[in-house]
Amino acid sequence: GKLEDKIDIYDFGLILLEIIVGRPLKSRKEVDLLKNQLQAVITADESARRSMVDPAVNKACLDESLKTMMEVCVRCLLKNPAERPSVEDVLWNLQFAAQVQDAWHSQSSEGSPISPPWPSHQHLSFH
Repeated sequence: GKLEDKIDIYDFGLILLEIIVGRPLKSRKEVDLLKNQLQAVITADESARRSMVDPAVNKACLDESLKTMMEVCVRCLLKNPAERPSVEDVLWNLQFAAQVQDAWHSQSSEGSPISPPWPSHQHLSFH
């Protein structure tokens, strides 16, 4: 059961990587290359992080949320299954990123004439 979970986590990391870069990945070599690039830009500045990201994700994401997604992605793609995060850990981190986004969306729309009178429940959405 545990090993299967870690294989699923790797597959989830692949999907997350495709969302972040905005295109399907063609080979294991490309995955490793992009994972290494992500690892390098996580600790760099915001513009370096954003340079790797699909424009639609760039527009929709705060840097803090983006950084969290990148960190989760890199950890999901670790070669050693034992070092990959648990499903619960991935879920907790992505929920945290979504909450940061929600707080930012509701702050940035306060006082705007077009903001709805109810709290925003919009979550990260990628197309």
